[in-house]
Amino acid sequence: MQLAPASYSTFPSRPSHEMRPIRALLVDDEPRARDRLRRLLTSHADVQVVGEASTGEEALEQALSLRPDVVFLDVQMCGMSGTDVAEQLVAYLPESVRPAVVFTTAFSEHAVKAFAVDSLDYLLKPIERDRLAEALRRVRRVAWAQHSTADANAVPPRPAAPAVLTGHHGASQQPVAVGAITAIEMDDGVAWANTVDGGRTRLGDNLAEIEASLPSPAFVRVSRSAIVHVERVERLTPSSSGTWEAVLECGRRVGVSRRRAKHLKDAMGLES
Repeated sequence: MQLAPASYSTFPSRPSHEMRPIRALLVDDEPRARDRLRRLLTSHADVQVVGEASTGEEALEQALSLRPDVVFLDVQMCGMSGTDVAEQLVAYLPESVRPAVVFTTAFSEHAVKAFAVDSLDYLLKPIERDRLAEALRRVRRVAWAQHSTADANAVPPRPAAPAVLTGHHGASQQPVAVGAITAIEMDDGVAWANTVDGGRTRLGDNLAEIEASLPSPAFVRVSRSAIVHVERVERLTPSSSGTWEAVLECGRRVGVSRRRAKHLKDAMGLES
């Protein structure tokens, strides 16, 4: 199934005057996987499962008819894959009605491609309660941001942040999905992007140029030689040298200077 690039006026924007339950669509070709996810979601009172689908084609149909706020989308399915579905949603639905996408899969190697199609998060099966709760926090932040834009029309929009950065492997170029980046660090004068799949890709620009192109406050400069994705930081711990370390969800530790520690704490919502 392909979505026709119809008139966007047929999709009214979601009402912003009040918050309502988060409407979730579950998409997985394995019934047991959908059952498990549905059970896990019952502990979140503000989440309402409005539909389920077992194929990409069904997912697109239900995304149009049910208007979910979030689609939990399996990556590997027969026929249309989860990333194909996400690409269709991005290509043909206006942002005001496009659901957030949280990919679910047993294969971590799909992570970078998943973030390249504008997904909000990426959950590895079997899905853990803590990671699901973290993904839902991100969904809620998006919902609140949409709810809070009623008076934003008078504010000129910022230029859109890039979805990918240009990476290099030898003489060839390779896109690096911004959403998949956990940290960017300098090593012998070269900037390297670390990604959620454990990959490491060389970037062509210097750190100042990269920092200027990344969305803020999602990314924070934490030292002269490092930038971190705030939502990938699990905790901030003091180091033996009197500075700080940002511990990322992958276990990687990134040094944080004293001067920049307060900025990172503020971005994480911690007390200084």
